Amino acid sequence: MAFRVHLGIGLTGKPWREPCENFKWKKEIAEKLKTDIKGINITEDSKLKRFKALTIGLYGHGKSSLINTFASVCEDEKTTVCNAASRETNVTTKYRNYMLSGLLEQLVLGDISGLPVTKKIDPFVEDIKRILQGHVKHGYTFNPEISISSEDESYESSPNLWDKIHCALIVIDSTVAYELPATFVCGVKTIMETIDSKNIPVMAVLTKTDKLSEHVKHDVDTIFRCRKILQAVEATSKQLQIPVTKIYPVVNFEEMDHFTWKESIPILIVLKSLLLMAKMHVVHTLDVKTTK
Repeated sequence: MAFRVHLGIGLTGKPWREPCENFKWKKEIAEKLKTDIKGINITEDSKLKRFKALTIGLYGHGKSSLINTFASVCEDEKTTVCNAASRETNVTTKYRNYMLSGLLEQLVLGDISGLPVTKKIDPFVEDIKRILQGHVKHGYTFNPEISISSEDESYESSPNLWDKIHCALIVIDSTVAYELPATFVCGVKTIMETIDSKNIPVMAVLTKTDKLSEHVKHDVDTIFRCRKILQAVEATSKQLQIPVTKIYPVVNFEEMDHFTWKESIPILIVLKSLLLMAKMHVVHTLDVKTTK
């Protein structure tokens, strides 16, 4: 038994996470989560129309796939809003903002170029820091050699609250979460300095958990009981210094022909948490401005 626990094999006796009180894998929970998400709106005191979130990660780790998965949940059917990459390629070369409809009409999702492992990472990190602060316009093309300058036509010199990011998502492929590339870890820690200085909430999403665990592959409702996934969450927390409670395992829909309410539940949990964190950030930012 100790050997199995050490290797993360099998399931825990009880869930290592309870997403909400009296949580059960039932269709009614999925519907309640949708209702909760629809109810999280921009404060009336703000001129904002939507919350703005940014996905950050290595290329091939599932950033664009996660955005497609979010869109699919919104539409209740498989859909694609941005091209996704394999681990060997990087499809996203521009900074793009995706406005979703239906369930997530109050959210804009930002997609950026995946951070490289072998190439110089500093220009990408600097670009991300400027995106977080609202200095980069939609459509900016990433340059692997140099970060954006104030003279660039895609540079926003006077960003408002709409231009800025209200919540950041660090996207990690769960199958390699145990030992992330040192350059990526260093890059994320540098980005976190900007996140902390601007009080931007951050969460991590572990993708491809069905590839990490056979249990989850065959039955997604084991996702909060699987030892392998718990260990991936703990390893991510230790490396990136993000609390375990802010790390969410999911199954992307990219390779599925269709999905059910069961696969939707982990995604809906992420979306509810994302919107709540973004709203608190916006409310706090407005309160700070009011008291000045």
